[in-house]
Amino acid sequence: MKKTIILFCLFLSFGISAQEIFVLQPVNIDPADSEKFEMIEKKYATIMAQKAKEDGVIKNWYLMKKSFGGRAADKAEYVWVHVYENLIQMSKAGNWWETKDKFGVPASEIYDGVTRYPVGSFMYKTEKSIDTGRAGKYVIFNWAAPTDMVEAISLADKISNSFKGNMKKSGMTSWGMATRVYPQGEEFDPMFFWDGYETREQALAHLMNQGVLDVVKPEMFAELYTLIPKGFTNRVIMEAVTGTF
Repeated sequence: MKKTIILFCLFLSFGISAQEIFVLQPVNIDPADSEKFEMIEKKYATIMAQKAKEDGVIKNWYLMKKSFGGRAADKAEYVWVHVYENLIQMSKAGNWWETKDKFGVPASEIYDGVTRYPVGSFMYKTEKSIDTGRAGKYVIFNWAAPTDMVEAISLADKISNSFKGNMKKSGMTSWGMATRVYPQGEEFDPMFFWDGYETREQALAHLMNQGVLDVVKPEMFAELYTLIPKGFTNRVIMEAVTGTF
C-alpha cells in the first residue's frame, strides 16, 4: 500500500530542472486486450523501469490511459511517459525495456496476442513544474500554439504562482509546462501543460475554470486567450496505470 501511495504521489511530477526531457509515446490497444496489456506492463515493464531508474539510466517512467469521454474510438488509448534528467541521459538510455536479459523471454512472446498500435514519439523540455508531494491519479494533458512563446511562458509562470496556494484545497497535486523539442512543424503544437489531480471530478472542475483556477484574476485569463486565440488545441484527462516510484 505504501509503495502505491508513493507511486501516485510522483506521477507526472517531472521536476524543476530546465534541462529535463520527457518523451510521450502514445500507443493504442484493442479494448479486449487492455487488461492483459496492463498486466504485462505492471509485471514486466514496471520492474525493468524501476531497475533502470535505480541504475541512473532514466529519471522516471509511467504508463497512463485516456480516462473517458471524447469521440468514440475502437481502440483503448495509452501513453508511455519516459522522463530523463537531460539529453545526455536520454541518449545513453538504450533499450532498457528489453525483457530477454531480465526475464529470459523476448518481448515478442510476452506480448503475444496483444497487438500494439504505436502512434509516434514526441519529445518535450520541462520549463517549470510544481509538485505538492500528495497522491494524484488523474492528469490533464493540454496542448497549445501561442502566438508568442516567450510571453506565454512568462504568463503561465505568473498564473501558476497565483494559484499555487490554492492547490491543496482544490485537490491539485502537480502542475507543469513544457515546450516541444521534436518533432517540430505547423501540425505539432509547441506548448504542453499538465495538471495533476486526486480525482476525476476535480480534473473536470479544472476544465470548467473552477477549483484551483477560482483565484486566477480575470485579466490573466484574458491575456492568456490573447496569446492562444484558438484556446487549447487539445485537452485530455489521463489516468495513471503504473510506473516508477
